[in-house]
Amino acid sequence: MNNAGGVLCRFNKNVSRSILKKLIAANRLPILKSLLLAAYTLLILAISVTPIYAHSIPKTVVFFGDSTTAHLAVRGGIPKEQVWSGAQSTVRFTDVNTSRCVHLSSGEDLTLSQAVSKVKPAVLVITLGVSGGAGVLSERDFKAIYSRMLCSVKQASPATKIYVQSILPLSDKSVKYYKKITKESVVEANRWIKEVCASLGVPYINTHDLLTDANGYLKEEYQNDEYMHLTSKAYEVILSNVGKSISNN
Repeated sequence: MNNAGGVLCRFNKNVSRSILKKLIAANRLPILKSLLLAAYTLLILAISVTPIYAHSIPKTVVFFGDSTTAHLAVRGGIPKEQVWSGAQSTVRFTDVNTSRCVHLSSGEDLTLSQAVSKVKPAVLVITLGVSGGAGVLSERDFKAIYSRMLCSVKQASPATKIYVQSILPLSDKSVKYYKKITKESVVEANRWIKEVCASLGVPYINTHDLLTDANGYLKEEYQNDEYMHLTSKAYEVILSNVGKSISNN
């Protein structure tokens, strides 16, 4: 149940039928009106705090990845406990199988396999491969790291359903800062990821193409900065696409 539904549920439980009768009998309608107004205000606040599109993502879904994933808890409306990233809100791809790259909302730092083994999420959505991966590693090394990561998750929690989302596009202004990471290397890495997923039977979610403009860069309205970080509007597209993929599988 989303936050708004929880507010209504608690209000309905607290204001029982007998209390309503007593208020009416005692001519306390102003008090009743005040209670209803307070409940309505809480409902509006609950809806405004969490974007509507975030409500479509079940509480059983956990997202893991680098900074674009970490920002789901900032601009995407996803609760912190459902968003896994490193303590510095990023994950270096080359270290994903060896480092404590999951900083839980409890403050605990674990390896990905340890976190999956402990929490056992029903669904894990992974978005990874740009930091230290795309444009840097060879196809063989990139695929080896990705395969090892997915296999470690499967072994740690066989019941967890894994989804892998594509690396997301770069801002057109990123060429000023990135030498090896290019729009072409991102497309290439996504092809490798898709091939790894196919070999392991893991659903691949192509969100990259939904966010790009005619030149292959992140659309202007989705750019939060000059790198690859995203606006709330971009997260609306991402969560909608992820939600549809989960529903279809």
